[in-house]
Amino acid sequence: MPGSGSVTAGALYDKCLHAAPPAGGWFSILDTVTRLSLTLYAFYRFLLLRPFSLLYFAWGYNSLWFGKILGVLLTINLPVLPFALCAMELLKRINEKMPWAETDWKLKGPGRVFFVRPDTLIASLFWDFYIANSVFCGSFLQFGTDRDGLAHTWYDWICNKEYWLGLLDEAEARRPRQLASWDGEKAKAEGPGPEYGNSDLVSKINDSYLGIGDKKLKRGKAAGGDFDTLADIQAILEADPAYKGKKAILTEFIVPTESIVLSSDGFSNVHSLDIITMRTREGVKVLTVLLWTDCEGWSSHSCTAGYVVDVESETIVAPTAWYSPYFAKQKSNLIGKMLPGVKLACEKAVAAHSASKLMWLTTVGWDAMITPHGVFFFEGNVAAHRTPRRMFLTPDICAEFIKERGY
Repeated sequence: MPGSGSVTAGALYDKCLHAAPPAGGWFSILDTVTRLSLTLYAFYRFLLLRPFSLLYFAWGYNSLWFGKILGVLLTINLPVLPFALCAMELLKRINEKMPWAETDWKLKGPGRVFFVRPDTLIASLFWDFYIANSVFCGSFLQFGTDRDGLAHTWYDWICNKEYWLGLLDEAEARRPRQLASWDGEKAKAEGPGPEYGNSDLVSKINDSYLGIGDKKLKRGKAAGGDFDTLADIQAILEADPAYKGKKAILTEFIVPTESIVLSSDGFSNVHSLDIITMRTREGVKVLTVLLWTDCEGWSSHSCTAGYVVDVESETIVAPTAWYSPYFAKQKSNLIGKMLPGVKLACEKAVAAHSASKLMWLTTVGWDAMITPHGVFFFEGNVAAHRTPRRMFLTPDICAEFIKERGY
């Protein structure tokens, strides 16, 4: 068990680290029913103990996610809200079969592997019900009635990519150098400018998520690349509809270390460390560290395997079979692999989170990579959607979260 002086979140960290599947395995009917039941338990606990706070939060959440009219209807029926959310998920499932159906936002980007459903119909329905209720209850548990926190369940208007880079700089954490920016219409040189050095560039839309809109720009047009100058970058982004009117940052493309093997046979060493930090009663601590690997492209959003990493020993201890049905089927096995630099990276993540003056910012998901020069961070994310995957994983984890948050 991590001690009180540890960088990790004590009992909460330990329970997440050693989460065990129920009888029947992860994503069985029993598992999905259990996870859904934990969200229902949390909701009715909140309703009993914090009715006015929950009502205030529900109005904000429902109007934000479903619009004013439906938001009013859902909120005035607060005692049966979890079942109303389930009914809406059922209607979405029916609508998916219609000719006019659009692709769900969760499945649009390369990060779709995190949202695939269980194979069986019953388990997949319970999974959808659980996801809807876990985000609602998990957001209340993380942000309470803070309106800025609630807004970030939908759109990161404060905590964009530039905000995270500022926190990382305060913590003196290593990150790729920014060489250009995009204001929605025009590219601008930053620092030494895009002509500096010999690395490729990565362009990320400032308020995007799940890798949507990410572009890798290869240096050297004479060798078949994409750019040599700022004018080349201007032409590339100007021609992309996804970048019209959107701010973006362009940073050096960082390559993974080759000194240790961090993927299975047949894959490159592209990977990411997913570090979640959390404000606890003892200060900011690490909740979990995951490794996403076996990537099919240049970005870790294309990963096909995931693992749980122990911070103290810097060792992979288990697969992330609990995270989504996709990873429950992975064949690779890197358990026991050492990941040097993880603990130092966690200390930097804790320092960066601690530097934030946003007291509602309870949880942050940090994305990083082990490079030939140590761990480099790419960005942070408000962990509004990542954390509920841990909160309602097992009964003892759920109880520990509620205890920690004082709810």
